Amino acid sequence: MSWARSGATCAWTVATLASSLSALPSNSAYASEPRPVDTRPGPAPRIAQILPPRRSLDLSRILQRGDHFVAPLASGREERLTLDPFLQQAAMKILASASAVHGGMVVIDARTGNVLAWAESGRDGRHHHVLDTASVPAASVFKLVTTAALFETTTLSPRDEICISGGTHGIERRHLDAPQGGELSECSPFAYAIGYSKNAVFAQLATHRLLRRSLIDTAQALGFNGQVPFDLEVAVGTLQVPYGDLDFARAAAGFQGSTLSPLGAAHIANVIAHGGESTRIRVIARDPEDADEPAEVLARVLTARTAERMRRMMEVTVRSGTCRHAFSDERARPYLGAIRVSGKTGTLRAETNEGMTSWFMGFAPSQKPEIIVSVLLENGAVWRRKANELARDLMRAYFHGHGKPWISDPLAPAGDRLAASDGQR
Repeated sequence: MSWARSGATCAWTVATLASSLSALPSNSAYASEPRPVDTRPGPAPRIAQILPPRRSLDLSRILQRGDHFVAPLASGREERLTLDPFLQQAAMKILASASAVHGGMVVIDARTGNVLAWAESGRDGRHHHVLDTASVPAASVFKLVTTAALFETTTLSPRDEICISGGTHGIERRHLDAPQGGELSECSPFAYAIGYSKNAVFAQLATHRLLRRSLIDTAQALGFNGQVPFDLEVAVGTLQVPYGDLDFARAAAGFQGSTLSPLGAAHIANVIAHGGESTRIRVIARDPEDADEPAEVLARVLTARTAERMRRMMEVTVRSGTCRHAFSDERARPYLGAIRVSGKTGTLRAETNEGMTSWFMGFAPSQKPEIIVSVLLENGAVWRRKANELARDLMRAYFHGHGKPWISDPLAPAGDRLAASDGQR
């Protein structure tokens, strides 16, 4: 596999972003410093040990019953689901527009932990368990895990400047160290590394700052090699971390060693949105009197400061990084207006150019999240849309239907969309 991502021109100045991060305390740290001694306590308790036994529910056979959705249990009895009828229908239509070989989209209410949309599609018409299977490489989404490990176990700050040379599409041995004198280089604060998916930054920092054990512990705290805190048994993802320095750097940047399920990606976004706390995700509806209760907090897996730093870094993705074009119209106006989005993309192309895997995971609004969105598309050699475009349209549909009519409805006729866009402020 080889890595590819779309380029973007930075819309923020370094001074602006540094100012926005000034409220976060930090100590100076640079990639050339030796690896630290890992003094962090052991990993957070595994969520699977906290949750009650999982139910046997078949989400491949979701049916609508009047104003709600149900799915059958193994016993044959039907269980009422948390799905929102409007958002579920919107997700299915948006997903179908991609005409992907396989695709999946899950949307979670950030406040309650209820799944609002659970949509899958396949060109062959068969159900492939896209959302609840960790069979696809985590790709660049894994950079979030590495970022968390760096913040949790080192003195690295978002404001620390890292210099690199190349590494846009892959990692070579020369990317493990800072560029030497005379070598063309690019220097920018670490705050941009997530938003622009800077492979060489993560390779360099993993080599000089990160312990293998620290990366494993952080990944396991986030659920890798474990289960999503969910009503059913769904793996977050798998992780095998190599020992060799080049392979370790590639693993830290998401090129090898990790897989991820779309629900697992949503879980990671959910942790960041909740300030580092893992909360329970539900698809089985609770009793009406409990339906709107806040999501159950299960464990703290990241410090609040780490989660806040990551949230701000993920804003760069949408505002000026790899998602800038997808979230802006032809006049460079944000589709979501003043609503800030935190997100992370991942794009993986087959060496034969016969297919392309596309990821997006994130939440909005960034500061007070209402929805968590995770999208995975497995496209063929010829493809229509990428995951970030589908996530954008799902967010547009959600906010348009929740009291923000100035945000255009992606499912409305073209004339109506233009009218709403012209009226946007």
